Amino acid sequence: MMKSRLLTLLFVLLTISLAAQGNYYDAVLNLSGNDLLFGLRSLISSNTNSNYTGARAYLFQDLDNTAGTVTCIYTGYVFDVGYDYNGTTDPNTEHTYAQSWFSSPQSSIKKADLHHLFTCDALVNNYRGNYPLYPVANQNTATMYYSYTPWQSYRGASTLGPTVFEAADEAKGRVARALLYFYVRYNDPLIQQNVDMLPELINWHENDPPTALEVQRNQQVQNYQGNRNPFVDHPEFAGRIWRPTANDDYTQAPGLTLQFTGVYPNPFGSVTRIGISSKESAPAQLAIYDIKGRKVKQMSLNLTAGDNEIVFDGKDKSGDPLAAGVYLVHLSSRGNSVSCRIVRY
Repeated sequence: MMKSRLLTLLFVLLTISLAAQGNYYDAVLNLSGNDLLFGLRSLISSNTNSNYTGARAYLFQDLDNTAGTVTCIYTGYVFDVGYDYNGTTDPNTEHTYAQSWFSSPQSSIKKADLHHLFTCDALVNNYRGNYPLYPVANQNTATMYYSYTPWQSYRGASTLGPTVFEAADEAKGRVARALLYFYVRYNDPLIQQNVDMLPELINWHENDPPTALEVQRNQQVQNYQGNRNPFVDHPEFAGRIWRPTANDDYTQAPGLTLQFTGVYPNPFGSVTRIGISSKESAPAQLAIYDIKGRKVKQMSLNLTAGDNEIVFDGKDKSGDPLAAGVYLVHLSSRGNSVSCRIVRY
């Protein structure tokens, strides 16, 4: 019963998110590499809120508030704060992209950007400081930050030498997506204190994908400040930007003769129908990729001129049901290609 309720909640939240996105990403869906990065930068640069006091109050009183409580991003410790707390004492606000790293342009907007702000135990926030978010070399010798829950974050030396802060496994994906967003939005570097965080952030992002609650949070932040975190909505974008050699298929050729006409239902449970319009009868290949860019399914099609419908059974190439998550559907035929997103719940 509980699993059924959770799946229902996930379906509802993802449906709301997909509806809210509307045509938000249409201009970048078929881009990759730097074209996608710069396209996203242009797309998500609409936030102008610079009122940090207001953003912080919204963070504690609404955005991350559950029945009068907030949870530390690094320890999982739950604070009873009610509904009027403004985040000025303990707990306080973690800027995952540390304020001391800010370049001067738009610094007040960066400080108030909720996509990288989280509630945090004040002491742990102080200990994290402005250390890069990166794995420690040895968790047994690093300083551990934890609560009565099993969450464990660490501060210690990295394999690269400098001191770093490793977020708890339960938080890795969220903080990674926050930093990936911040880099794309503001072009502030992810190399800090001689530590290149990007490769590990991509690993954290891929190994800890967005949850239904993170999708809901993304929508709430857009409602408040007017832009979205694309790596929550489209986790596959990270691979398409920073691993282009593994994602060369994600392009759209000129002279397009193919078009997706709809996917229903989406999100889907076991079976979904993919509508395709083709200007001519032709063989085609339909591939499905997970958020790590791995091809999980390949289908050979014979399209007819006009409308076509493909029934996808939600199974991978081995016949096993796909795990819940976001997938990219890529269709190619005679040098033309299109892509769309599907969500399995």
